[in-house]
Amino acid sequence: MKHIYAALTALLLTFSAAAQLPDGSIAPDFTATDLNGVEHNLYSLLDEGKKVIIDFSATWCGPCWNYHNTGALEEIWETYGPDGTDEAYVFFIEGDNTTTLADLEGTGTATTGNWIEGTGYPIIDDGGSIFDDYAGAYYPTIYTICPNRQLRESGQINAADHADILFGADCAAATQANDAAVLSYTGETISCSGSPSAISAQLMNLGLDNLTSATLELYINGASVLSYNWNGNLDTYGIEDVQMGTYQFDGSTNFSIRITSGDENADNDVTFATVDGATEGTTLFYIYVLTDGWGEETGWELSDSDGNVIESVAAGSYGNTTEYETYVGVPSTGCYSFTLTDTYGDGLFGSQWGQTDGACYVYTVDNDLNQFSEIYGNNGTYN
Repeated sequence: MKHIYAALTALLLTFSAAAQLPDGSIAPDFTATDLNGVEHNLYSLLDEGKKVIIDFSATWCGPCWNYHNTGALEEIWETYGPDGTDEAYVFFIEGDNTTTLADLEGTGTATTGNWIEGTGYPIIDDGGSIFDDYAGAYYPTIYTICPNRQLRESGQINAADHADILFGADCAAATQANDAAVLSYTGETISCSGSPSAISAQLMNLGLDNLTSATLELYINGASVLSYNWNGNLDTYGIEDVQMGTYQFDGSTNFSIRITSGDENADNDVTFATVDGATEGTTLFYIYVLTDGWGEETGWELSDSDGNVIESVAAGSYGNTTEYETYVGVPSTGCYSFTLTDTYGDGLFGSQWGQTDGACYVYTVDNDLNQFSEIYGNNGTYN
């Protein structure tokens, strides 16, 4: 007979060493010394109301060199940096610790040219640890960071487009006394039948005064179904993950988290999110993996709702461009999650590097090993 359980519909896709930080993430703080011996602290600059652009590059990287030579970031530095309007800062961070000062000077063995000549903004060498903190996966990676510490990957755009981001309304410094903001939904995103979901949201103080209270509510179809009165003490740009309680969703649901009291600015009082309903299946999983040209980077694990790992394959276990089939039986009905990992951070997208793409499919099967339900499918064409 078939044993039906609720399996997660969404693959929890984790690039464990190098997945890019999503837009809206809080930028990690850093303190670093540039080539001129000047020490810089990111949060100190943000606390002054400045906006910051970080260019993570490597001296051997051709696309990095091409973008560097457009002069876009030099134009931002000259116009909005300390000798301009003093509203923004730019950093070049060499993210590959194996390169040398000679490479930055254009005389080493791993360089495309002289990166120092003509660069007025600070250059930080040996920035590999900062690159890792920012979950760097490729060069160049260019982030814009706003005074509230939120970042976005602005990429290789021209100076005018950078300026549009820097001076957009969503990158403004704190100006009002009382301004609570809800940044994002951070609770559970999969709903298993009969089980309540933990509800939480990221609260930030965008006001000049300390934030000591706010009311957050969960809205579905325009109606409040859960309310939580938060009390605390957040400095300007301070953040807290507010645990609002639990709510039992009826399958896939669109909803919003709203601040309904505690501030003077309604423009940043709401965030929208979706909880997906789980896919029913049997207690027998079929897991198919076709590795790309770097099979040693790929791993996966199947875990229950308490985080206990039922079965896993560690990175380093797989060969290149090889098919693997695994059957896993779970001990009981319940909610289970499948997590695919890639230690480099580019997923199974091998074709972007001149190799073949990999693939991963997860099904549940019946007693005759026939497909019962598809939990996840990825043909490798995205990272």
